[in-house]
Amino acid sequence: MASETAGEEMKNLFSVNRAADLLERDRATLVRALRHVQPDGYTERGQPRWLMPTIVDALAAPPRARRDTGKFRDRFNLRSPALDGMRRQYQERVAQIAAEPSLDRRREMALALAPLLAEFQQVYLSVGRQLRIADDDVLTARSDLIWSEMMSEVSAAASWPRDDGFFVEMFAVQWPDADDGEAA
Repeated sequence: MASETAGEEMKNLFSVNRAADLLERDRATLVRALRHVQPDGYTERGQPRWLMPTIVDALAAPPRARRDTGKFRDRFNLRSPALDGMRRQYQERVAQIAAEPSLDRRREMALALAPLLAEFQQVYLSVGRQLRIADDDVLTARSDLIWSEMMSEVSAAASWPRDDGFFVEMFAVQWPDADDGEAA
């Protein structure tokens, strides 16, 4: 039954090639339009897929707006089963946080998501280092930007401003053993 549900969900998601055929557009145009747009899902092999409204919106946006849409998402486009699974889990949980009516519960859910953000950053660095896609300084800077963007999305979903204790609380949950400057 779960595989049937997953199969039904995948029917609503389109590859660049399939969308290009359906929309009678050049494939390269879709590639450019979707370059910085976060996929709505992935195949079992980690191939990105988008909902048709996402594709149409990307095509309608001017090029500068397209670049800003993705913000600091993974421009290296690292793929691994672990990263893909964490991306899906992150997206689902952010959506759940945003849908929660209780402010206190949204904040609890945000804190529960914090360890996943730290783990994602560690796995991202590990995969990037194994693939040797960039110098370690560049890879670390990119992972920090992605982490920051993810934190901003969680902050917005939880209606918890970064300057209202969000960053401090999330950091404490993500790295509980971090040295806070006090002597033991």
